[in-house]
Amino acid sequence: MESCDDGGPLNVGGSVGEENYFLGYTFTDRSHSSRVVKSIMDLCLEDGLFADVTVMVDGKEFQLHRLVLSAQSCFFRSMFTSNLKEAHNRSIELKDVSAPVFQLLVDYIYHGTIKLRVEDLQDTYELADMYQLTALFEECSRFLSRTVEVKNCLQVMWLADRHSDQELYTAAKHCAKIHLVQLHQTEEFLNLPLRLLMDIIKDGVPSSQNPTVAIDSWINHNKVERQEFLTILQDSLKEIGENVHIYLIGKEETRTHSLAVSLHCDEDDAISVSGQNSLCHQITAACKHGGDLYVVGGSIPRRMWKCNMHTMDWDRCAPLPRDRLQHTLVSAPTEDAIYSLGGKTLQDTLSNAVIYYGVQGNVWTETSQLDTAVSGAAGVNLDGTIYLLGGEENDMDFFTKPSRIIQCFDTAAQKCHTKPYMLPFAGCMHATAHKDLIFVVAEGDSLVCYNPLLDSFTRLRFPEVWSCVPSLWKVASCNGCIYVFRDKCKKGDANTLKFNPATSVVSVIKGLKILLTNWQFVLA
Repeated sequence: MESCDDGGPLNVGGSVGEENYFLGYTFTDRSHSSRVVKSIMDLCLEDGLFADVTVMVDGKEFQLHRLVLSAQSCFFRSMFTSNLKEAHNRSIELKDVSAPVFQLLVDYIYHGTIKLRVEDLQDTYELADMYQLTALFEECSRFLSRTVEVKNCLQVMWLADRHSDQELYTAAKHCAKIHLVQLHQTEEFLNLPLRLLMDIIKDGVPSSQNPTVAIDSWINHNKVERQEFLTILQDSLKEIGENVHIYLIGKEETRTHSLAVSLHCDEDDAISVSGQNSLCHQITAACKHGGDLYVVGGSIPRRMWKCNMHTMDWDRCAPLPRDRLQHTLVSAPTEDAIYSLGGKTLQDTLSNAVIYYGVQGNVWTETSQLDTAVSGAAGVNLDGTIYLLGGEENDMDFFTKPSRIIQCFDTAAQKCHTKPYMLPFAGCMHATAHKDLIFVVAEGDSLVCYNPLLDSFTRLRFPEVWSCVPSLWKVASCNGCIYVFRDKCKKGDANTLKFNPATSVVSVIKGLKILLTNWQFVLA
């Protein structure tokens, strides 16, 4: 029999120090930790077993456990291990918190799950930070960033600033920038600290949001104390064109659905695609409102979707009261509403109906009617008046004919009137607003500038390259210039007309890499 050099027995089955599987081994229960934690939680939550502290909130008693609270929250750990009276008292009282919200926190601490509701979100966010529940605080921050909107963006901005939450602060500030027209008369805006107002305007506000008007409103709210800040605010203001604010809705010949594409007009005239998403066919109308794109149509012509053009997320909105085709969708930012005007019924009858969609309430409401029933008209909102241009109307025998009329719908008075003069051309057309002017294109070889204040028209001839193929064109305003696109063109034939109203210079650019072969809308 062999032996070791030191006379000891031979180690069979492994080196010294290793366990012999046939003699015994160490068993590790990998579910032990989670099972123990679950068992402890079950015992703690079962009729308050082993509870050693009573927490009073709004007169309601919570039978809880110091160990569990301390394990989850540094706030409670410090409280129970310090020389404060709460460390020794059997009962403690918490202020500045409601019982329902504290119940949510207790559920989270004991179960690791919580039902986050929009109505409790800000309170939950603040308490999660106060009680140092880091994971919950970060999730509330993400939820707030996703749900920030016009009615709460300034409040959320204040909240994020107090909690040094930079990501949430940036999201709320961006929302304030692109909805400044709707915010500048609200109490929250008029009472903004100078520091937050400067932060909103200093790194760029879209010129369409009238930031100078917003500054004047803030100054005039307390002119005696704020007049001295006017110069510094004006010097800090940076007006910019929209970063992404031309949208195409169209359909490729090889696809059965449409695409929503956002475009960016760079200073070097390059127009680049920044995102796209699938959408159903038969789009009947679309418009941009704030930072979102609203699209009506599909297999059911009354349905409407909202697309966030930054995230390309789609949400379904309230449907129109009835099916409509070839109607005109126009945004009214000051009222936070979207108007649908005219169009056709499914029985091919022209409509003079006007309805509007309240963005916050997600409800459609019928209002007064147009003077003349039209479909396929161009619609532009200029200072609260919607100009409805051209389209198709009924003749004396109720057959449709190209229209040259201009109808004006006052969104404040909810009344319509027709201009006593006619457009220089008739039929379906497209239009965009630029400052106090309206630029209109139709099937032909020119761009018309319409000045509603002077009741005048100026015709601008297109370059010869654009006159060779008759086509219905679409027009959009971007970064101080007017861009005109062909409604239909072949792949590779993607020339875009650019007109600078300040210099009257017309140029043809080739920036757009064509994606859509049959565009339904171009929007600004």
